[in-house]
Amino acid sequence: MDIFMTNIGISVKPDQLKIELAGVLHKPPYSDLPSFQSPMNLEIIIHRKKPSYPQRSGILTVPTTEIGNAFLRDFGGPAPARSLVLGTRIKFQQGKKAPRRNVLEEIRRLPYLDPRLKQERERIATDLRSRAIPLRAVQFGWECRDNVFSIEWERIYQTGCELIYDEERREFHVKHARGNTSTLIIIRASQIAWASAGMDKEGNPHIPVVFLSLNYPPSYETDPPLLSGMSTLQELFGELALFDKPIPRQRWSHLEPDQAPFAPFVSTTLRLLCERSKDIDVFCDLCHYANMQVDEYLYPAVRRGLFSLEMQEQYARWIARLPWTVAFQVEAITKGLYIDLKEALGLSAQIANVLQTKGEPYTVQFLKHFATQVKTLFWYSDESRTPAGSVKDLFSRCEIEYTPPSRTRRLRGPPNPDNFDCLHVTVTPTTINLDGPHPERSNRVMRLYPANHDSFIRVNFVDETRLQYRFDRLVDGQAFIRRRVGTILADGLDIAGRHFEFLAYSQSALKEHAVWFVKEFRLSDGTVVNARTIIANLGDFTRDRLIYCPARYAARISQAFTATDSSVSVEASEMTVLDDIMDDTGKWCFTDGIGTISTQLARDIWKVLAARRRGSRWHTYPRAFQVRVQGAKGMLSVDHLLEGRQICLRPSMIKFEDPASNQIEIARAFNRPGPFYLNRPLIMVLEDLGVPYEVFRDLQHSAVVEAQSSVESLEKSARLLERFGLGASFRLPSIMLSLHKLGLYPLDDDEFWQRMMDFAINHVLRELKHHARIPVKEGWNVVGVADVHGWLEEGEVFGYIVPTDGSAPVYLEGPTLVTRSPTIHPGDVQIAHGIGPPPPGSPFEHQNLRNTLVFSTKGSRPLPSFLGGGDLDGDEYRVTMWEPLIPPRIYEPAEYAPAPKKVLDRPSTMRDVAEFVTEYINSDTLGIIAVTWLIIADQSTQGIFDPDCYKLSDLHSNAVDYPKSGVPVPVRDIPRLKMTAKPDWNAPETVSTGRDNSRYYPSQKAIGKLYRAIDLPAVTAAKRTQRKQRTHLNEGQAATAEAVLAEFLEDDIFAYDEPLHVALIERIAGFIPLGRHDEGDVAEIWDFYCNYASQLQSICVDHTLSHERGAMLTEEEAVIGTIVAKCSQPRRRKDLMSKLREQATTLVDGVRFDLSGEEGTLPEKSMERGWIAFRIALLEGDAFGARSFSWIAMGEIFDAIKVIEESEGLTFD
Repeated sequence: MDIFMTNIGISVKPDQLKIELAGVLHKPPYSDLPSFQSPMNLEIIIHRKKPSYPQRSGILTVPTTEIGNAFLRDFGGPAPARSLVLGTRIKFQQGKKAPRRNVLEEIRRLPYLDPRLKQERERIATDLRSRAIPLRAVQFGWECRDNVFSIEWERIYQTGCELIYDEERREFHVKHARGNTSTLIIIRASQIAWASAGMDKEGNPHIPVVFLSLNYPPSYETDPPLLSGMSTLQELFGELALFDKPIPRQRWSHLEPDQAPFAPFVSTTLRLLCERSKDIDVFCDLCHYANMQVDEYLYPAVRRGLFSLEMQEQYARWIARLPWTVAFQVEAITKGLYIDLKEALGLSAQIANVLQTKGEPYTVQFLKHFATQVKTLFWYSDESRTPAGSVKDLFSRCEIEYTPPSRTRRLRGPPNPDNFDCLHVTVTPTTINLDGPHPERSNRVMRLYPANHDSFIRVNFVDETRLQYRFDRLVDGQAFIRRRVGTILADGLDIAGRHFEFLAYSQSALKEHAVWFVKEFRLSDGTVVNARTIIANLGDFTRDRLIYCPARYAARISQAFTATDSSVSVEASEMTVLDDIMDDTGKWCFTDGIGTISTQLARDIWKVLAARRRGSRWHTYPRAFQVRVQGAKGMLSVDHLLEGRQICLRPSMIKFEDPASNQIEIARAFNRPGPFYLNRPLIMVLEDLGVPYEVFRDLQHSAVVEAQSSVESLEKSARLLERFGLGASFRLPSIMLSLHKLGLYPLDDDEFWQRMMDFAINHVLRELKHHARIPVKEGWNVVGVADVHGWLEEGEVFGYIVPTDGSAPVYLEGPTLVTRSPTIHPGDVQIAHGIGPPPPGSPFEHQNLRNTLVFSTKGSRPLPSFLGGGDLDGDEYRVTMWEPLIPPRIYEPAEYAPAPKKVLDRPSTMRDVAEFVTEYINSDTLGIIAVTWLIIADQSTQGIFDPDCYKLSDLHSNAVDYPKSGVPVPVRDIPRLKMTAKPDWNAPETVSTGRDNSRYYPSQKAIGKLYRAIDLPAVTAAKRTQRKQRTHLNEGQAATAEAVLAEFLEDDIFAYDEPLHVALIERIAGFIPLGRHDEGDVAEIWDFYCNYASQLQSICVDHTLSHERGAMLTEEEAVIGTIVAKCSQPRRRKDLMSKLREQATTLVDGVRFDLSGEEGTLPEKSMERGWIAFRIALLEGDAFGARSFSWIAMGEIFDAIKVIEESEGLTFD
């Protein structure tokens, strides 16, 4: 309610009036009334004084009419019972207009902020800005292992350089003014790993010094030149919008031109020389406000020239002479800042020796092992356990540990032609980091050049934090990305003396801002292969003039880079092109992206795929495949009427011509239904469509109870892990169920199991709290296919779901909620009619198309197009018949018209594609649009029906099409938020949303209530485990195969008294002898264990979110497949977890393949080898890798038992 105020004194300030009114309204009787916030919030506006009036007027806005009326009963009218005097007696009366909606919403949602606190913060900020520290020099250098600082680059300033702290942005600025511009080194307080300050007493006179060690490089920027004559223009024209908007700063990869060679190596350590001794106290005060601790220790400063130009030239000559794969590993070590260039050159003789005696493949693997050790051990070793030494000493130690005579075999893993070792390069603003090779799923191009995979690199463009570039209103990010990313895409990338050219990308990689580069190579017949020849050989891209649209041209090329599995080849005679099924107007396509395949060919494909999937227990073939065939992409569903080996494509699937390729490549085989998870956008839509909050609350409560009770039994633990996809790389759910069937209770005495479950529960609760990822038990996620026989009527669907937990199959029958991701429009949720079991005479009697959702091909518009503009080229749809989730009302769908395309007047070139990628990284607004839609739906009283939300759904559709249309959605087109404060659920997990944080308000929508209902358990156990893990790593692994054999002889297995060990012994005693084993088997499996532990350590090092030099994941995180550390960008954490799981799966599959023995090995022998592996793990105790190795061994034992009992017709129970 608005209350009109008059007779406000000329000298009264809004904050002063607000304080006085708050003193009244925050006391009874007003404070006893409902006000949304406690204490209640209010808003004051004082109007400008009119010339004809001696005093001013204003508006007081209170949260409710009830409060306003109560206040006016006391303070309103000509003779009020109470009055407020601030120089003059202020008069109050009811406002004639309704309060502004945004003001009312803000005071209802935001907590009251005392203006005095705001004034104090502003005073402190002003004071801190004024406390600049004059600097005489800025030095960048290297922290040496003998505790000295080597100055590698410096700039001495006579005047104009100072250190400033920006309280609002929590940043330190090293600013140097020169002429009408300034250079800046910008350092976030959060990126400072260690700071110290004091007097350097080495010289005379003593010098005040500030030392900063950073987790990642600072941002190098320049202030723009002041516009000539700006002050005169402002005097003439006043505060125009032109001058209200600040001119953005420019960002660079280095500070000065002569710093360019040094910046990639020595940007993370700064030494600032101050002018006055008192500046040390000023710096300590600034750090106090930044919540930073300041050490008194100062490194002695020396000049060792570790990265001098001469040293860099010498290093470049050496690295260019090394074989490429070896050079890549050396570059990974130096660019990763694990060792300096002088140390690297010092290793040249030792590396040459390993290369000469062991060969190139071995040297590559050894250097990967050495890199892991130098990162995790050398920087953070405890001198009481590990004697100090040089990098050469560590290299020699690694040679001894990694290369004993019995350890020459590498885990070979299952032979899979559809995996390849991929080299990774990460380009940040200042550095280029190298990583890999890591096993990844192959694609058409990689299969064309099986002997040259190391000539391809996957390049990822990210900010220094390893997160995607973010919009900053103070920085011209577009200009910087054009300089940094655009130049590399256009001109190529030089690594270890080899030149790489931009090649292409896959659609999924583009979203991660990752692309492929390639260096020229020759085939065995002498044919030269480079980026140009690869693209030329992919096919004919002139179809439908798509080559005139760079984005569309690139999208078609990307089909060849989609991760796929090879399957079977087909003859031209086995391929047919059928017409698409259209509506009567020809506008809508009911078979957009889907063709058909015969039963026999589907079986043949699955036979090939299943042979590569060890342990696959799916006894029937999938009824739908997502494929790439020649120049076609999309889905193939089984048609029972097709005989022999046949596939039928449709025009909507064919994107370009490639008659030379006849292999069916499988992007995905849909052999099982996925789980249905709610998420925030879907909950927001369902709530505004009438689904009560209590429905979501009860579903979330069930998930919380399931998580918290999962430690009550091994069966419950297994079900939790399976439901949320955890521990799958190590097959934990299956192993835990097998242990449960042995009668074992929870492994409460096993600390490793406890920590694994703690991390699993934390993962589940975090997914619930920060993403509302709530499972719907009576719902599924299935791929959409078309009813090619025309049986279903408009609005009907057929679904036959076979749950993965072994429960009875389900037919979709009656009202069925159907939706897909993304959900951003009221019409993105629809109700279809499930026809239930196959009606007599229907095609579904002959082919049930299990685990798919069959859509009708009749009507005025395809149902998939209703749902976020979906189609049938691989889109998955969420379905449920659970009545509480079915909304009482539905809305018309959005049109989802195709976005306009950016078309050239000539055929596109790859340089045009490179420019598009640069623009895409600059203009990728999809995430911003989605989050803005969700926030506005929360802030607006109209919810998802707010006009801005409708506009955002249109923009979102265009942003989704951007990778193929080439037309971006400008940030300026995105509607503004209703208020500056955001709902609490939007806060990054790294930020607290307590009452002191005025940037966030408690959301009253369902997703806000669900967010606050979850309390995440503390994860201090993760840090404690990391410290313990590092201790074990520092102690080294001195055991040998001979020592293990000796321990085996002394080990009395019947002395094992742990319930798990006893149960295992009892279970396998009837199959194999438990005592002595073949010494060759023990030595070989010890070899497997050592290799496994080394590779697992590398995986844990490569997938940490932390920027610390010695950071790595815990063994438990790797096994569960989660990352406990917090991250401000959820996508970064999600992508890293995905890669962690992929690499862990490949590693574990290799171990299990090797443990099972050569082809034809009897299951009893495989079981014995699994038992040996289990005993080795027990003997290794808490050594890194041993605990997880024991779980792999148990999996092998239970698999062997299952094979034996199935062959004998027995059941494992």
